[in-house]
Amino acid sequence: MKLYELRPHRGGRAVRTPNRIVDALDLNKPEAVKDQLTRHLLAVADRDGARRAEVHLYHLDVHAIDGERVSREPSFQFSVPVEA
Repeated sequence: MKLYELRPHRGGRAVRTPNRIVDALDLNKPEAVKDQLTRHLLAVADRDGARRAEVHLYHLDVHAIDGERVSREPSFQFSVPVEA
């Protein structure tokens, strides 16, 4: 497992969070990572005042953390599809 900083966005706008979001992700377990990141997105959208059906408008830039240093560029982005 490795630590990552999750930076939420809605469209092109960074979403402010009360605290820095840091989580340990095991990229060798993609279903677990998908579940973790989906939960983070739902929480961010809720705190931002959006309805659950709008969570697809958000994404996370996922930045690797190496010691005390956070990578400048995201390792990847995560979003969820529009719910039917």
